[in-house]
Order: sequence, then C-alpha cells, then structure tokens
Amino acid sequence: MKRFEIVTLTSLVSEGKKIACLSGNRDFDKKIVKTKMKSLEKCRQLMPAVVVDATDAINQGLEVVDFATGDVIGKEEAVNYLVLVEGNHRYAAHCGLLAKDEKYTSEFYVMYALNVEVTIAKMLSEINIATNPWKGRDFVKGAKMSNPHEELPLLDAMNDLTKEEFSLTTASKWLTFTPKVNKHVMDNAINGIILDELKNTSGLERGQRLLEAAKVRFMVKDIKARTLINWIISKYEATDSEEKANFTDKMERFLRSISKEDADYIKKAKGETGGDTKENIINQKLTELWGNFEG
Repeated sequence: MKRFEIVTLTSLVSEGKKIACLSGNRDFDKKIVKTKMKSLEKCRQLMPAVVVDATDAINQGLEVVDFATGDVIGKEEAVNYLVLVEGNHRYAAHCGLLAKDEKYTSEFYVMYALNVEVTIAKMLSEINIATNPWKGRDFVKGAKMSNPHEELPLLDAMNDLTKEEFSLTTASKWLTFTPKVNKHVMDNAINGIILDELKNTSGLERGQRLLEAAKVRFMVKDIKARTLINWIISKYEATDSEEKANFTDKMERFLRSISKEDADYIKKAKGETGGDTKENIINQKLTELWGNFEG
C-alpha cells in the first residue's frame, strides 16, 4: 500500500494485512454503529477510512489491539497490521453487515494518513475534533491512550469515571474538589505534556472514598449529576482549616448514614415552577440532614 493510495480491504487481506485499533479507542457507541450500518446499506462507503502502520503506533508508545479479538499486538506481529485512526465505527458497522446480511458485499476502503509528521495520538484527537467534536470524557480517553506506561493514578481514576459517563468536569470535582483537570490538561497529556494538575493526587483517596460512600444510597446517574459533589465541596470550603483533616471521615460517615427514605426524596426531587429549582431543593435537604448529623 502506497502513500496517497486508496485501497480495498480485500486487497490488503490478500497481502496478509489485518486491521487493528488503538486500545483506548475500542469503546464503540452502539447507536453510532447502528446508524453507520444503515448508511452503508443505503449509500455504501462514501470516503476511505484512515490508517497508520501498527509498527509506527507501537514505536510511539501506543498499545495496539486486533480489531476483531481485542488481543494486544506485539512488535513482532505489528508488521502485519494497519491501525484505524479514523473510521472505527464505520468499520465496525461494515463487519456487522457482513455478518448479518448476505446481500451486503460492499468493499471497505482505507488510505494512509496524509501528514505523517503529526504524532498518531495528536492525529487521532485532531481528526475527532474536526469531524465529530470530542466530549470532555473523550479527551480523558485520549490522554490515557497516549500515556499507557505513565504512572498517573489520577488519570486512571478519571478514565474509570468517564467510562461510567461522568463528565470531565464532574470527574475532576469528585477526585480533586476542583474543575481544574479540564480539556486543556488532557490535551496537553495527549501531546505528552503532563501538567501539575494531572500529577497531583492529594485529593484522590478522599474522592474515591466519598464516591463509594455515596453509592451506598445513590445510583451513578444521581452521583454524576454534579449537585451532590457541588454540595460536598461547599461544605468542605466552609470547614475551618483545623477541621479539614477530619472532613473526609465525617462526610463519609454522613453519606453512609442517609436513610433510604431521604435518599429517595433527593433522587425524586423536582423543580417547582416559579419556586425553587431542583438543585436548591436537594441542597436544602442535604443541609438539613447534615445539620441533624452534626447535631
């Protein structure tokens, strides 16, 4: 396969090539895949997918996995693989159609990335930002994928939360009590620049303990809505300096002490037309419970 050449997957297979993807890029959105399947059935492929050599990806410190099996590809096997950096959902849709529809016999076309001077991690982020804007959690996944061998506990924890569909801001607030671990921080990490915000783990254990305590009574969808963590942060900020060392223990006990009835009230809270917002109603209830807890 030559640079600037568009080729079919069939021709690549005949040359012994296989398709891979970056390990951090395997989380496919089923809705998007279904939409792509309908599009391919109706219009076939309208533009080629973009690939790079697996050897180049591995040499840049990225983990590469076989698209079909998810098995990690080693350096010795990499020569046989091309890595999709754009077109993962289309290729998943193409494979899905081949498996379920005997009438679907369309080819799948790929081409090399045109600019080989850009790092693959940066290429991935630029392609996605330019075509289908990344959400905050996509930046987290990109940062994690770009630093597979770095010891970054905070990034690992944020990656775990965003997999549960926490927003980048909410994940940052739970794990650092600030929104400062943002897209700028993650974009730098994608480019190999680890800023202090991502190195700082001083609040990590606190956040993880409070998350586990909150899960005793609340579901993930309630916890990731920001209202609860915003209230917790407000209580931390109102705590005297000498008492801050005991805050985590106290808040953990408080969260675990909330009754099922009170938790249900908070989960079912709704704003009132011309009255209090949902957030205010929840905050008032939590503050009432906190006051009784402090007693």
